[in-house]
Amino acid sequence: MADAVVRGIQSDNQTAACMKHFVAYSKTPTGHDQDAVTISDFDLLNYFVRPFKAAIDAGALTTMENYISINGVPVIGNHRILEVLLREDLAYDGMAVSDFGEIGSMNNFHRVARNANEAVRFSYTHTGIDMSMGYDTTYLNGTKLLIEESPEYLERLKDSARRIIKLKLQLGLYDIPVPGGDDIALVRNEDDVQKSLDMARESIVLLQNNDSTLPIPTSASVFLTGHSAHNIGNQCGGWSVSWHGHTGNDNFPNGISVKEGMEAIAGSDKVIYFNGLDSDGSYSETNLTTAKQYASQSEYTIAVIGEHPYAEKTGDLDNLALPAGQIEYVKELASTGTKVIVVLFEGRPRLLGDLPENVYAVVNGLLACEQGGKAMAEIIYGQVNPSGRMPITYPKDPANIMIPYNHRVSTQCADSDDCEMQWDFGTGLSYTDFTYSDLTLSKTNITSSSDTIDVSIVVTNSGSMAGKETVMLFLIQPRVHRRP
Repeated sequence: MADAVVRGIQSDNQTAACMKHFVAYSKTPTGHDQDAVTISDFDLLNYFVRPFKAAIDAGALTTMENYISINGVPVIGNHRILEVLLREDLAYDGMAVSDFGEIGSMNNFHRVARNANEAVRFSYTHTGIDMSMGYDTTYLNGTKLLIEESPEYLERLKDSARRIIKLKLQLGLYDIPVPGGDDIALVRNEDDVQKSLDMARESIVLLQNNDSTLPIPTSASVFLTGHSAHNIGNQCGGWSVSWHGHTGNDNFPNGISVKEGMEAIAGSDKVIYFNGLDSDGSYSETNLTTAKQYASQSEYTIAVIGEHPYAEKTGDLDNLALPAGQIEYVKELASTGTKVIVVLFEGRPRLLGDLPENVYAVVNGLLACEQGGKAMAEIIYGQVNPSGRMPITYPKDPANIMIPYNHRVSTQCADSDDCEMQWDFGTGLSYTDFTYSDLTLSKTNITSSSDTIDVSIVVTNSGSMAGKETVMLFLIQPRVHRRP
């Protein structure tokens, strides 16, 4: 994936891909942004460095470090990470930039530098960072002072200048100061819109479908509700248009909400829409009464819930559970006898409690963005067969949120035998059935660490609807019974 993204971004020779955030930024033990990370070399190199190596091999022109510390040393001043690993071991020779204001953070956040000037000195003496991302002159002033006091660092400064100038030459910035003008007309061309729609279709995951409730007929009566039912911004999340994203539709004039997508397929006379719910889970008794009345009159109720947009520190949570009011609201609607289908738009797996037990179906839209509403409607009405798979493990309990699918075989939960999750990594239902047969291995013994094995299998669509299937192969050490 890293290889494909880098090659795609840089294919016009006028754009520099930035691989970020180097490295292990997502490994924080609490899940909070900017928290300190403790990690073994094995995990660092085998799980977190490999995507960056693929990006470097693909020719990524820039990289950005991150806000965390690794094993007690802030990445921004970490010689082992930014010099030995990045520059020497990975042979990366592109431009490296700090995350926003992070050089100054060595003084005011990490507290390893006594003042701003010492923080700048640390950056030059410990790392190969070439550029400080920020909007004040602290870095410039600190650099001038460093060269005045220690002229021997002038060559180190020139190394960074050379890398920055080389990048500008590669992008043609000295010939065309504002490149890309000829490409403006390509924005939102038909081919790109189609690709965006196809990606949304293939990313949406059907997680639960009791009694084959989905797909529903276009002739059915439907009540559509929830704070994300007519909110394209909530389909897109943070860093959409702006840092923290935008809730609502005003900033997405070309997007399609779930409401608009469903009405385009079934007609507005078949879809009753009423929100009645805020993203924080609050609702008035009047709105709940109205929503329950609509639900009781409809064969199906589709509740589109989840998160509002967020990014970085402001998106931190003290509780991963979905706001209780959202769950209560949906359960109240289910009590009317309507068949409730929950649609989630969220950037992380919010704990759902007993909500899945009280509804017929659950569809995870993740952050399908502008075309997500159309893709979701197509899946709800059966014009598209869902084929997405969960790219993460969806936890059921707060104590099990740090247990990924590829956990150690010795990992235990409260029952010592099985760590029950809401949905396992790779979960994804379809409207059809697939049959596997004729599994073959090219060999049954591996003789060396460089040896390879080919696995093949015949996949047959044994159902009545065309569909796509992702074949997943997992390896695990054999179970050995422990002595009592």
